[in-house]
Amino acid sequence: MGTRQAWTGDGRINGVADALDALQRVNATAQQRDNTAALAHAVQTADEAELAPDVSQILPADPALLPLLPWPGGLRKGATVAAVGSTSLLMLLLAGAMRDNGGWACVVGMPSFGVLAAGQDYGVPIERLALVPDPGPDWPTVIGTLLDGIDLVVVAPPADVPEGLARSLSSRARQRGAVLIPTRAWPGAELTIEVTARRWHGLGQGRGRLRHCELEVRSAGRGKAVRARSATLSVPPGAAAPRDPIPPPPPRPARVNAADLV
Repeated sequence: MGTRQAWTGDGRINGVADALDALQRVNATAQQRDNTAALAHAVQTADEAELAPDVSQILPADPALLPLLPWPGGLRKGATVAAVGSTSLLMLLLAGAMRDNGGWACVVGMPSFGVLAAGQDYGVPIERLALVPDPGPDWPTVIGTLLDGIDLVVVAPPADVPEGLARSLSSRARQRGAVLIPTRAWPGAELTIEVTARRWHGLGQGRGRLRHCELEVRSAGRGKAVRARSATLSVPPGAAAPRDPIPPPPPRPARVNAADLV
């Protein structure tokens, strides 16, 4: 497998033309990826793909997310996995799937996505992360183009996505072997992972600072994912490790009466 070309732009994609240019940077590698394994399994029924996916068709996942996933070892390529209720959940998904396999990802329609936090706190390789802050009304075309060559495509869609359009984009992801990750409930998604509650930790008795958050997460879907699963995630990763306690403030000096000095 050839060496992946590092992203040389500023990470921002402003339209379909830019998306096509980005795909040219990764297309050679994408064409070579898993070709040998694909030839060995050129024909596979839907039931086989669902129940026993080939390991070459799995993107790795953060260990904390594995109890929420119906596929052994990670995310099945071609799946649509809705991640609802937390940007931290999105960052965990991206970090696990990109960190060790040289994968590429794109985040569409999230102008406030915290790139520095994604890289520093979650380990997302931001040199392989593209951003489309505002895809405009032609966002389905942008998504469809990106699915042709990007491993993971995160999209924050409008609230009124027609069911036919949603299913069409999921079908495009399935054909191209990309993982589509909408941030809202999505018709036809194989799996929906949703944050149902959160608790912040770190503040002491009137002092200190927020250090980590516990997310209560539930996943459910269709097919193999029909059985609901739940887990508690601590984010950012490693932030819940024990820390030295904050020392108490020094005692205030005793007040001295001027009369006592005479």
